[in-house]
Amino acid sequence: MVEWKLIGGAIPPLNETQWQDVFSKYQQFPEYQKINTDMSLSEFKAIFFWEYLHRLLGRLIGVVFIIPFLWFWKKNWLDSKLKKQLIFLLLLGSLQGFLGWFMVKSGLVDVPAVSHFRLAIHLITAFALIVYIYWLIMEIRQKEKFPNRKINKLSKGFIVLLVIQIIYGAFTAGLKAGYLLPKGAGITESLFGYTLRNSSDFNLLNNGFDIQAFHRLFAWFVFFFAIYIWKKAKETFLQKATLVLVAIISLQIVLGIITLLFGVPIFFAVAHQFVAVLVLLATTGLIFLSSENSQ
Repeated sequence: MVEWKLIGGAIPPLNETQWQDVFSKYQQFPEYQKINTDMSLSEFKAIFFWEYLHRLLGRLIGVVFIIPFLWFWKKNWLDSKLKKQLIFLLLLGSLQGFLGWFMVKSGLVDVPAVSHFRLAIHLITAFALIVYIYWLIMEIRQKEKFPNRKINKLSKGFIVLLVIQIIYGAFTAGLKAGYLLPKGAGITESLFGYTLRNSSDFNLLNNGFDIQAFHRLFAWFVFFFAIYIWKKAKETFLQKATLVLVAIISLQIVLGIITLLFGVPIFFAVAHQFVAVLVLLATTGLIFLSSENSQ
């Protein structure tokens, strides 16, 4: 989809003439001219569907949020703090919509691929939305806390590591670096990766090989840090929460390995991304549970 229309874009092409018009616009851009020159209209409809569904879902999320929000505001069911929090959530969601188009726009230039930097920003903002919503839910439900400064500090440091890992996961996806695992590589290479190359083109921002290797190696640092938090939480009320975190990260590593070994099948790639959300939520929950009670 090479056009962005906030309202009109919600209605897809409804007849053959409209489909031809949309397809002809797509043909004016490098992705068609350099990669998909033999694409048929039926094939175009297939790729159009997924982008359209994604944008339609984004609009639906906005409507589902805004209508109840305005109704609750009118009924005076929101206190001052929650109003500010929900306004911030609305602005964050709006930013996410803009960043989606900002990302897509980067692929409508000479290089027919979206910027992996913009992809990472779009992904991180989406995860930030999910995390913030989860935090609000825990606050509203007045979930019981078990204050522990050490675990809280470690968990906050851990979420920084997760953000770095997620960014490099986005880089890996954006540069299709998951396909760079050499054919015939076995479980050892998938577990620990190849060492980062000592070469003139070594680059952790643009070189797919180095990015993929870093993403795999850094995963082990994340894993062992989670183990460390779990050990520090032993004999406390937070032990179960930290154990859940370790278990989810273990599953995430297994999914990452499977995704690489089998040539990035879409099911496992999506599952790998979904479990990344669960890791973030588990860490967010741990930060909340270990934080001091607000006065």
